Amino acid sequence: MPKISACLVIYNEEARIKKCIDSLIGAVDEIIVVHDGECCDNTLKICRDYNAKIFIRPHAGFMEAHLPFCFDLAQGDWLLRIDADEYLSPELRNNLKILVGDGDVSAYELLWPIWDGKKYLTKQWPRKRCLFKKNKISFLGIPHYVINVEGKIKKCDFTIEHKPDYNSLAWPIFLSKWIAWSKIQAQAYLKNFSCIEKYNYNGNSWSSLIKLRRKIPLLLMPFEFSITLYKNLISGAWEEGRVGFLYSLYCGIYRVMVNYYIFLYKK
Repeated sequence: MPKISACLVIYNEEARIKKCIDSLIGAVDEIIVVHDGECCDNTLKICRDYNAKIFIRPHAGFMEAHLPFCFDLAQGDWLLRIDADEYLSPELRNNLKILVGDGDVSAYELLWPIWDGKKYLTKQWPRKRCLFKKNKISFLGIPHYVINVEGKIKKCDFTIEHKPDYNSLAWPIFLSKWIAWSKIQAQAYLKNFSCIEKYNYNGNSWSSLIKLRRKIPLLLMPFEFSITLYKNLISGAWEEGRVGFLYSLYCGIYRVMVNYYIFLYKK
């Protein structure tokens, strides 16, 4: 039976981490925890109680910066990328070993429905690519980089639960969280490529698209907004009605804001 490594990058998560790890015990073969900088609460103490493998790295401010390091350390044949405020649904937990036993699949996209603080707003969308064979992926340590997969990617109807205590689609949340992330992503794009951490990544420079974003960010805004909106809608958002369209719209605006901050930071 293939082995599974759960990979967590966290930052002071004592209020959430126990529920996450509880859902992993018995379902995975090892738990790797990377803390983003010095820990200022009881998060790591809780993780030690579960015999997790713990590493503390210099603070980066976003979890993707540490994922290549985490992936390298993993001993499992499969990697489960999970956040501290997420946990496995009972159905996913019970079927995880069955999923990784399918030799024809290189990665799974799990259901990751949108939560409003009290209930899920979507049923069959969006999905999150977070379970994959270690030797079939490559990754670049920048915010919101989608893991590249060699081979078959299968959509799965098991849920990875994410129930924050806020409405993910509320406008104040967009202004506080989404805009903050767009600034971080823009800063990452403007770094020297050699400074970006990588896992199994063959390229020696930024992709053509990112080079264009660095060169003409404002000119790309209308195109990237339209393409992002369209891709989200056809991926299944249109079936969720107003909520799916609003989330897709936010994603399009987010893409525009990343380009806008690239422009500002270049100046």
